[in-house]
Amino acid sequence: MATLVVATLALPVSAQDVDPRVETVLAQVSAERLKATVDALAAFETRHTLSSQTDPRRGIGAAAQWIHDQWRTASPRLQVAFDDYEIPAQGDRIVRDVRLRNVVAVLPGRTARRIVVSGHYDTVARPVPPPATAASLPSASGGAAPRPASASGGFDWSAGDIPAPGANDDGSGTALTMEAARVLAQSGLEFDATLVFIAFAGEEQGLVGAHLHAQRARAEKVVIDAVFNNDIVGNSRGGNGIVDAETVRVFSEGPEDSLSRQLARYIQRTAARYVPSHRVRLIARHDRFGRGGDHTAFNQRGYAGVRFSEANEHFGRQHLVADTPDGVDAVYLSRNTKVNVASVASLALAPAAPAVTTERGVPLLDRSPSGYDARLRWRAADGAVGYRIFWREAWTPDWQFDRHVGNVTEIVLPDVSVDDYVFGVAAIGPGGHESLVSAYVNPPRTAVDIKVK
Repeated sequence: MATLVVATLALPVSAQDVDPRVETVLAQVSAERLKATVDALAAFETRHTLSSQTDPRRGIGAAAQWIHDQWRTASPRLQVAFDDYEIPAQGDRIVRDVRLRNVVAVLPGRTARRIVVSGHYDTVARPVPPPATAASLPSASGGAAPRPASASGGFDWSAGDIPAPGANDDGSGTALTMEAARVLAQSGLEFDATLVFIAFAGEEQGLVGAHLHAQRARAEKVVIDAVFNNDIVGNSRGGNGIVDAETVRVFSEGPEDSLSRQLARYIQRTAARYVPSHRVRLIARHDRFGRGGDHTAFNQRGYAGVRFSEANEHFGRQHLVADTPDGVDAVYLSRNTKVNVASVASLALAPAAPAVTTERGVPLLDRSPSGYDARLRWRAADGAVGYRIFWREAWTPDWQFDRHVGNVTEIVLPDVSVDDYVFGVAAIGPGGHESLVSAYVNPPRTAVDIKVK
């Protein structure tokens, strides 16, 4: 392919056209159905990982079967299965041998590359609120910091049968995941990527279900382009009394041009087109301060993944019997669902992102032909009919400029310093949908020790 020379730098970022097919899918998202799902999940009384596996009405076993059956009836296109693991007793959270059961629904695409949408359906609760001490603050492992059982109401991780309705944490994320699967499977759209919807178990015990699934995916060399993890996404009134039903937070791990940050930027751009009244607030952190979620298990194995969380959390309802359905705003939850669905559909309709390095990982970016230009090259992406380049000043967190460059794999920006700007490329499919941006990043540098006499 010929080299394209782009002469003008100052180009505003242009919005991709809205796909009416995606808008039709978004119109099917139902606040009433989301509310009914949250109510049904809370009605199992507890979904603690150590609760009953066999009671048909109460506990995690009944909840898992119900989620499975709901997906089976939602669409014949969904391939529904249990992702089971036998876990031996370990640590202070899994105090006896237990079967851990993730519930998975797969919507096959034209390719094997996967996009994952998730929430965790397990719950945990203290009998009563604990004293406000440092020991009761959340921990990075995904739940609250373990505390000994006491009359003051501290955690007892072996108490698998106490009430733990978990309407918002994380009945809301589970309901969102179930609704996203329903509307996308019923849409009739044929996606390039395979969509995988997962209700994880064991999150409150240390992201156990997600770690097991992610480590199996890595061992089997499964290609996962993105993980959309939804955890605590249904409450619009924070514990501080502030009401915010118009924004949602998306957390992503660094560095600045990591795969997860590119996914977060993609979600923000897509939501601005399809759900313009609902603002995505990008948070440049892996998760809430000192905490973690199921996307962590994928991030740690090299996969792009982000966490959605409500704008203002109510800590007085988390990990407590007070986490009941009246604390979930179904209309707000439906907006967060639409942000997920729009982004997932757009990304799944697009080709995979192009590779911008050689087989050995060397960036395909140089100063040719004059020595003062920016020459961008990339490897062609399967199914792409064109490409869009992005660039920004190197101190700016988001893309400032973009340009559709057609079906080429090399362009030159004359008199643009590769030192002063960051560059990226996205692939465009036949329907106009764009992939994630592949950014050109500096290879890591390591210290060299100098020998002395």
